[in-house]
Amino acid sequence: MAKRLSVLLIYTLFAGFVSAQTVNLKIIETSDVHGALLPNELTSDMPLTSSLAHVYSYVLEQRAHQDQEVILLDNGDLIQGDPITYFYNFVDTARTHVFSDAMNFMEYDAATIGNHDIETGHDVYDKFGREIKFPWLAANVTNIKTDEPYFEPYTIIERGGVRVAVLGLTTPGVPNWLPQKLWEGMRFDDMIETAKIW
Repeated sequence: MAKRLSVLLIYTLFAGFVSAQTVNLKIIETSDVHGALLPNELTSDMPLTSSLAHVYSYVLEQRAHQDQEVILLDNGDLIQGDPITYFYNFVDTARTHVFSDAMNFMEYDAATIGNHDIETGHDVYDKFGREIKFPWLAANVTNIKTDEPYFEPYTIIERGGVRVAVLGLTTPGVPNWLPQKLWEGMRFDDMIETAKIW
């Protein structure tokens, strides 16, 4: 199975300071969550070692430190893999997706779309993108009708006077791995060349 090569490129741009100061910035990044929302595996009810529930406990602990600023990012492959995400992807499509609710609650700052997110199809990932309160990034995925990025290309996050630019890139291998109906209307450009442009 091909491995997704999504990348978040992070550039820290320091705002002009009147006097020198130190800002402790912690970047927490999740990747390949594959629908693991709860701390137990749903089919066997066995405990998991990682899930968004686990991550949120850690994030709360880190946000409680007064001496640091926290940025929370995800590197894609969110909404495919677990039965609970399947249910919200394809069965109960009218309600808000459980993963968008969870990630909004956790106050994610940005995420990159992964090839397994695209695997869910336009109806699912377009709806999910409208529901989340943070940017879903992929600078190298172009809308062929407009020649503009299909997803947001980047975002700027500010913490403690420090501005951080986060550029989202996803694997250009999607057309080789997935049927065209899942990514209709998109072009997947080279990651390095796209990063140079942005």
